[in-house]
Amino acid sequence: MASDSKKPKKTSRRDLLIGTAAVLAVGGGWQVYVRRPREFDFQPIDGLPGWRQLSFTGLSRPSAGVAGAAFIGVDAETDQVQPLAPERLCRTLFEGNTDGVPVAVFSDFFCPYCRTFTPKIAERAAAGNDISLTWHELPLISPSSEIAARAAIAADMQGGYEAFQSTLLQSNFRPTMGFLRDVAAKAGLSVGSFLFDMDSGVVRSRLSRSRAAARTLGIYGTPAMVVGRTMVMGEMSEGDFDRLIALEAADAAGVC
Repeated sequence: MASDSKKPKKTSRRDLLIGTAAVLAVGGGWQVYVRRPREFDFQPIDGLPGWRQLSFTGLSRPSAGVAGAAFIGVDAETDQVQPLAPERLCRTLFEGNTDGVPVAVFSDFFCPYCRTFTPKIAERAAAGNDISLTWHELPLISPSSEIAARAAIAADMQGGYEAFQSTLLQSNFRPTMGFLRDVAAKAGLSVGSFLFDMDSGVVRSRLSRSRAAARTLGIYGTPAMVVGRTMVMGEMSEGDFDRLIALEAADAAGVC
C-alpha cells in the first residue's frame, strides 16, 4: 500500500484564492503597462521644415494592385497628383478652420480601422471647442471607396456630411446608386442635386486637393490625421490624442 506521505496534497481554498489573486495582479499589471503613457517619438517630415510625424499601429493600406490609387486623379484624364508647395499645405489641410487646434482627418469608408477611429474623433470634436475639424476623403482600398468618398463630399455640399458619414460608418454597405439615393433622402438632402454633384468638378477638385495634401505629407494609408503641425499615421488612442492636442495648443505659433 502506498504511503500517505506520497499522496498528492489537496489544494486549499486559501491557496486557490492566493493563486487567483496573483494571476489577476499580473494580468492587471500587464494591462497597465500596455496602456501606460508613452513618450511621443516625433520624426521630421522631409522637405517640410517645422512639420513632424508620429506612427501608430492600426493602418489600412491599398493592395499591391492599387498601391498608387491614392494619388491618381479622379478621372482617367488627370495626371498623377503632385505634392503641394509648403505654403499651400495649411490652407488645403485646414480650409481656414483655426478655432482651437486645427485637426485634419484622412479616412476611407472601407478602412476597418476608420470605422472605429472616425466616430471617436467626431465625438471628441463635438464635445468641446478646443479643436477645429476638417474631413478629407482619401479613397484607397477599392473603387467602392471612391464612390463612397464622392457621395460624402456631395452630401457635404448640402450640409449633410455628418449624418451621411455616420450612416455609412454604421453600415456594411455596397455603394450602389440605390443605396446612396436612399441615404441621401433619409438625410433630408435634395437627391437630384446630390446625384449631380457626385460627378461634379467641385467633388473632383476636393478629392484632388486631399490627395495632393496626402502626397505632400507622405500619407500612404488610413486613418491618418494632422494635428497642428504633427502628422499621425495609424489609429491613435483617445488618451494620446488628448496629449497631442495639449502639446499643440501650448505651441501657439505652430507652422500655419
